[in-house]
Amino acid sequence: MFTSRAAHVAALFLFVSVTTAARVWAHDIPRDVTVQAFAKPEGQSFKLLVRVPLKAIMDIEFPRKERDFVDLDRVDQSLRDAAMIWLARKIELYEENSLVPAPTILSTRMALESDRSFESYEQALAHVTGPALGNDVSIFWEQGLLDVLFEYPIRSDQSHISVHMAFDRLGIRVVTALRFMPPSGVVRPYELEGDAGLIPLDPRWQQAVLRFVAGSSTSSTARITCCSCSVS
Repeated sequence: MFTSRAAHVAALFLFVSVTTAARVWAHDIPRDVTVQAFAKPEGQSFKLLVRVPLKAIMDIEFPRKERDFVDLDRVDQSLRDAAMIWLARKIELYEENSLVPAPTILSTRMALESDRSFESYEQALAHVTGPALGNDVSIFWEQGLLDVLFEYPIRSDQSHISVHMAFDRLGIRVVTALRFMPPSGVVRPYELEGDAGLIPLDPRWQQAVLRFVAGSSTSSTARITCCSCSVS
């Protein structure tokens, strides 16, 4: 009887521990995350600007100062680690049918939630390459935004480019608002929900038709919206 009672108590303890851990884990993962991005090929360079809420970044230690605020004088390496682990390693860029080499992280910045620089490519680029926040700013890490400028080597800005952004683990529901800026000057906005797979950024009409047909015959939860065309 003693053995049976001990086993029952152990099982109950295990159940409570697992349940508590599950609740904590669920609480740690943000419900809704919006990623903003600009993609622009220029000559033999493909620039990708990305903004993601830092509350979606896990397992990265940010240096702290008094009252648990981020020490902005020492945060650069943490931001680069977050950019590499949670963004660069989740992105695959293809030029025609060839995988493009891993990107160079040209710059990272931490921004306040109230920052509006990603309303345009020019503002976002100026922000990410401009002065960083001074250490006189008081901000908790989960209240900040991670802004990153990536550069990929490409052969030509006239090539057909496709991208795979696997950002689905940043939150329970993740939407990536991507604006592609080809040399023609016609901006192509995309809305990608979850892991939407490989997306042609300047698709030939054949690719658009094939993707629509494939999308209409699958039960995938990923959703792609480009201009006036929607694929689910």
